Amino acid sequence: MDDKHEGPLVSIGMPVFNEARFIRESLDALVKQDYGNIELIISDNASEDDTGRICNDYASRHDWIRYHRFDTNTGPASNFAYVLKHSHGKYFMWAAGHDLWSQNYVSECVKLLEPRDSAALAFGTSSWIDEHGETFNRESGWTDTRGMDITARYFTVLWGNMHPILGIMRREFLGKCSLINTVGSDLILLSQLVIQGDFLHAVNAHWSRREFRVEQKYSDKLDRYKSREYGLASSVFSKLFPLARLPVELIKGIWSAELPFTRKLAMLFLLLPTLPVKYLSGRH
Repeated sequence: MDDKHEGPLVSIGMPVFNEARFIRESLDALVKQDYGNIELIISDNASEDDTGRICNDYASRHDWIRYHRFDTNTGPASNFAYVLKHSHGKYFMWAAGHDLWSQNYVSECVKLLEPRDSAALAFGTSSWIDEHGETFNRESGWTDTRGMDITARYFTVLWGNMHPILGIMRREFLGKCSLINTVGSDLILLSQLVIQGDFLHAVNAHWSRREFRVEQKYSDKLDRYKSREYGLASSVFSKLFPLARLPVELIKGIWSAELPFTRKLAMLFLLLPTLPVKYLSGRH
């Protein structure tokens, strides 16, 4: 990262658990960012491998990196919330401890956000890489909502992929969203965020999402949700209906939004018939 502190502070929150295999690559990609005003907050959910030692090493060499470790695994929601709570930037980004970013990722996103006060989020072009860093032949798509009205951009994000959840968000808008410990929490947050402002695609910035899990069917995802790392489907009800809370939170998000009453009714009228389809598609 450039030593010059130019531009608004961007906070990057990295919640981690047992990321020793890839985290050096991820941290190196953030250290090499060409944007000069970044803070990185790493929150370790009681990793059982060398994650802590590696993170402490980077924190000792870079004063803009802070490392925190929970004594026991508290679940993903509290880990994600910790890094957000202890951030100070105008903009915020969650970062996974196994992904990679182009050197200009932060600067390109900030360049889009700064002149557009009403924009909620900016994110780069995404691709998928495997455990060896090789790119998958898979299209990930993107969502740029500029020029859309609130209803159009809401449903564009609702039916899009979840990649913008790791984009750079306007902290002021993010503070009005809910961090909920449930399956589908990323969609819930994005649906609340897009009501507040546009999602912008930074075409020249690149994010490589590492896919190293082998999940052939929905039951494999459910096993991950029940794992110590996630802890999202532990009760009998949540095992049988892991997505049951999702439609409720989507409805609440629209109803509590700062929108005209008639707009809320119109969006709910369009949302309700799609919820069964959204629920079933999430199970595959």
